Amino acid sequence: MSFIKKNMWVIGFVVIILGAFGTMALASRHTTLPSGYAVAQDTVNFTITDQDHAEGPANAKATLIEFADFQCPACGAYFPFLERLHTDFPNDLRIVYRYFPLRQIHFQAQNAAQVAEAAGLQGKFWEMYTELYTNQQKWVNSAGKSAFDEYAKNIGLNMDQYNADVDSRKVKDRIDLDLKNGNDIGINGTPTFYLNGKKMENPQSYEAFKAEITKVVGGTGSSSPEQATSTVQSAS
Repeated sequence: MSFIKKNMWVIGFVVIILGAFGTMALASRHTTLPSGYAVAQDTVNFTITDQDHAEGPANAKATLIEFADFQCPACGAYFPFLERLHTDFPNDLRIVYRYFPLRQIHFQAQNAAQVAEAAGLQGKFWEMYTELYTNQQKWVNSAGKSAFDEYAKNIGLNMDQYNADVDSRKVKDRIDLDLKNGNDIGINGTPTFYLNGKKMENPQSYEAFKAEITKVVGGTGSSSPEQATSTVQSAS
């Protein structure tokens, strides 16, 4: 009996193992699931395109990119901070939202992202963004997408188009694109902020956040003194 025949099971086992490692290596390069072992890059040269959901002037002195999950409690806690920053720096700050749903731990995160993207196809991403974060505690324990129909109606979406878009390949691919881009730079949690391409340590108060923006744009903004007491306790 030849050597190959005698050792066929060994050769087969080795081929299976090598194939498994190859598959895992390929998956690690193309996965849209964040890695718990990743470390976000400190500096990134971002390109903002027409596909991005951006609020504020394109020529703003400061661009704040947020990788976020609509179900993430910390993202919900930062939502009013970002709203106030947009108000305080209307001409100098551009805010860009990028999807990073933590599908492994937030079972409604993907659905919420699809709802937001479907709204975006009708030019109402930011309106749905506001509905999702404002009502986060209401839908967070719901099942499926029917809980979001109320918000779609509230912002005046064409419901026939919305229902056709929300589970479409186009919507899912758009979310996966942001996820892949986030994974490529090592994002491992939400929210993760980049200010003019530099990763921020998540500010623990509104005034701390505002101070970081002010360093870039100059000036003092326009928030009133009583706003300084808001804080964020933790991040997800």
